[in-house]
Amino acid sequence: MHQYFADEPLTVGCEYIFNKEQAHHAGNVLHLSHERIRLVYKGQGYYAEGYPKDKGFAAMVLEEDNERRELPVKITLVLALIRREKMELALQKAAELGASRIVPFVSSRCVVQEKHDRQSRQKERWQTILREASAQCKRDLIPELTDTVKFKDLGKYASALNLAAYENHFSSGSFISGHTLPGSVTLVIGPEGGFSEEEVRALEEMGYEPVTFGPRILRAETAVFYGLSVLGELAENAQ
Repeated sequence: MHQYFADEPLTVGCEYIFNKEQAHHAGNVLHLSHERIRLVYKGQGYYAEGYPKDKGFAAMVLEEDNERRELPVKITLVLALIRREKMELALQKAAELGASRIVPFVSSRCVVQEKHDRQSRQKERWQTILREASAQCKRDLIPELTDTVKFKDLGKYASALNLAAYENHFSSGSFISGHTLPGSVTLVIGPEGGFSEEEVRALEEMGYEPVTFGPRILRAETAVFYGLSVLGELAENAQ
């Protein structure tokens, strides 16, 4: 069953007209015709029957879908800028793994530096990746994506529990899986070059607890998958 995020409120018994991009995907790419689909508007899901209409695509809204697919814990992923293809993969998987908010940031060891003349176009592409990934995995919400921020401002994105993955903390740090999750968590993942010791101290001063992902050194994008997977399992098992 395919899912689309609606641009306007949905009402059972009423028709929803797809926008141009959605109509092309449903009609010309998937060739859907009178098939059951899922529509979502502002966190509320609906089942509908989708069909070609005139030169576009539409759906008759049939009933509400009251099954909730979001994690019971709000997770903010604070992710350093990494190489384009890896960043896009990390964003895609972060959406699939349930992140509620994603905060890109720049630190001293970032290999990638954001170019101001490309900021709006880059953010638009990232938002498209998040929307498509959220639709693919049948989420009720698309993760919020902030503008890219500076390292010194990461304290503004703290939650009830704040964790920072640090590769040199295996012998003395706690594992991410050893925490009981409150209603909100922020997880900080550094760049390919890791954090400097000064940055780790600064994170601690901001209220972030360094945690270990084990004795192996993970790539930045792998750390995203690992961290969010563990947090997701902790959150869902606690229900």
